[in-house]
Amino acid sequence: MEISEICVLMKYEFHRGATTRQAVANINCVFGIQVATNATVVRWLKKFRSGDFDLSNEPRGQPRDKVDKDVLKAT
Repeated sequence: MEISEICVLMKYEFHRGATTRQAVANINCVFGIQVATNATVVRWLKKFRSGDFDLSNEPRGQPRDKVDKDVLKAT
């Protein structure tokens, strides 16, 4: 299941007035264990409570390269 689909479910649970525990249980009961975790639901419900209903993930950037790309190309 894609994260964008899970976000829609969490938004639905928020509008229902579900607690974090209820939202996790409801989503996992239907879609399988560990589809929604407590940490993820807490983060999204906090975002919704602040009035932010944008369902896109925040950009996180890319980690820095540990290997010189020119060296890789040479091998």
